[in-house]
Amino acid sequence: MDFYHTRAARLLIVAGICLLGFCLWLFLYFQHATLTAYSNNWLEPYTSSPASSSRSGLVLYTGPITNIFFHSLVVYPWKAASDPINADLIRNNMVTVAQFKVILQELYNDQYILYDPRLLYSVDSGGRLHPADVYVPEGKKPLILSLDDLNYYTWMKNDGFADKLVLKDGTVKTEVVLPDGSVADTVDGDVVPIVDSFVAAHPDFSFNGVRGVIGVTGFEGILGYRTQLAGATGDYERQRAALVVAALKKEGWLFASHSYSHGPDFLNGSISTSSLAADIALWKAQVEPLVGSTNMFIGPFGQLFSPNDPRRTQLLNAGFNVLYGVGIDGYRKYFPTCLVMDRIDVDGYRLTHNESFLQTRLGI
Repeated sequence: MDFYHTRAARLLIVAGICLLGFCLWLFLYFQHATLTAYSNNWLEPYTSSPASSSRSGLVLYTGPITNIFFHSLVVYPWKAASDPINADLIRNNMVTVAQFKVILQELYNDQYILYDPRLLYSVDSGGRLHPADVYVPEGKKPLILSLDDLNYYTWMKNDGFADKLVLKDGTVKTEVVLPDGSVADTVDGDVVPIVDSFVAAHPDFSFNGVRGVIGVTGFEGILGYRTQLAGATGDYERQRAALVVAALKKEGWLFASHSYSHGPDFLNGSISTSSLAADIALWKAQVEPLVGSTNMFIGPFGQLFSPNDPRRTQLLNAGFNVLYGVGIDGYRKYFPTCLVMDRIDVDGYRLTHNESFLQTRLGI
């Protein structure tokens, strides 16, 4: 009988076809996985997990949790002072690069260590938040750092600030217009690169590599990129912003919502439930795809609404269960469904009107 007509031969041919098909499937699978991984490296936002809470070499900390925040730093004070419309706003709400560098060194000298706010609580299977024990290296004090409005709004363009954050050779820097009109990428044009450089020189200033929380709005994009724009221009801005976001997260920066609009109706508390819902939806649609999902909300003007206010419930239903306000009293309260914390605004107003408080409370 001809070999090709034997039962054994037919079985061998079927097995060969199956093996060939399996090899082809493996090739296509790994090709797809490789392409997907490459795509995720530059298009999709980087996601980080909470820092390790290993207690080896640590001690239980039972003192106050210090939570401070800054706005963008003034690079050229003389330019800020020359703006007849915004000079007072800048003077009260910002500090200069020189002032921030001094403050950072004094915080380090006073044994503060940057701490991950996600280590302040645990969440049970029912979604309830519980206080977590805080462990730090002996002699250190936890410090939570946050940045508000790291958007580089258009009104800041000629007022002595950096223009945006940029990624150069794997490092996040600030793009700054120099007095002569030329553009330079610097490592000391705002909080982010200054803190990154400081931690590189003083690794013991950061617990497990964390930096701080970056709060962004969305109505004029994020990080100096006009990501709110439609069309090809918006696509280009979003791709560039995503690269910077990925690098920031890799360095230990976290992101929070600071609302989409930061509108005046937050300040006076008049924002309606429908307006708040629209604001949340815009942030979720335009900003969250860039910075990733976050459970942290930084209230515009410190507005978080009262516990029984339906607008507080809206924030919680949107996934924001860690809420940051503004205040110097160290307020921190664990509700069953959220953690609410006030933050000390370190700015021109505090340096002018509460100098003794900052010295006593922060050592600056």
